[in-house]
Amino acid sequence: MLSNLLVTKQKVVFIIDELNRERIALRFIDSLLHEQGQEAGTIKTLPIGNLRHVSSYEALLNECGNNNNNNQSGEAADFKSSPTTDTGSSSTKAEYNIILPTLADLLCYQTPAYIFSFLNRLRRSEHVRRVFLWASPQHLQHHHAQYILAGCEYLAELILRLESETLLSLISRKPGGGVSNKRYACRITKTEFQVTPLDGPAAVGSPKQPSPEADQTAEPASSTFKIELDEDEVVARNALTLPYERTSEPAEGNIIYTPDADDDFDDEDPDEDLCI
Repeated sequence: MLSNLLVTKQKVVFIIDELNRERIALRFIDSLLHEQGQEAGTIKTLPIGNLRHVSSYEALLNECGNNNNNNQSGEAADFKSSPTTDTGSSSTKAEYNIILPTLADLLCYQTPAYIFSFLNRLRRSEHVRRVFLWASPQHLQHHHAQYILAGCEYLAELILRLESETLLSLISRKPGGGVSNKRYACRITKTEFQVTPLDGPAAVGSPKQPSPEADQTAEPASSTFKIELDEDEVVARNALTLPYERTSEPAEGNIIYTPDADDDFDDEDPDEDLCI
């Protein structure tokens, strides 16, 4: 299920919707959280009617911290169910799932700088477990929309891109610095959102795996690299004599020496007096 991929340890989840389905964003994310056992008391949203006032954003952060303090002190909480905890022990630390309004709605009331700052504060808050932000690029009317999307992707640890009705991609950043980029085929049923991992981009058009015999076939005709030799090439190769294989036949010859004018030849034996 898709919820297994999105409801993870990654804190900031950014959903890029290429299908223009912003109207189902809240209900879609809420259903994913419930599939993973996140109860209603652990989910908080920011009402669209209060997006104009900065105090509404601050109240959301303060509410998470205050509810956490009330739970630790034993006072009654305002929620119907208990928030999630880090461990299964009796000592609880509240962690909430925050579903933000769509990026297009946020940009109608606040500047990109404030949105980035608020998103970063949610990411750094110890009382926030996950943050979900939905964006449809076609609905962004800001003249710096591409840069704003890039900034949100930079802050996010998990990026889901809904590419088509049957295809999505998921980029996950690990705490150690590793990054994974995977693509999935998706299918929506009445009860769940099913996803199937794809081996790579080539698998979308040709899901059938090549046989071992196909891997052993010769290179295609368009290739410039050739290993095999035809019959004429084999004959020409065998007839070729390499330079180090060439031999010269022995031939008789005489050494002809022409003396120079300064040469001094003495017919007498220079060693005659040595009695050798």
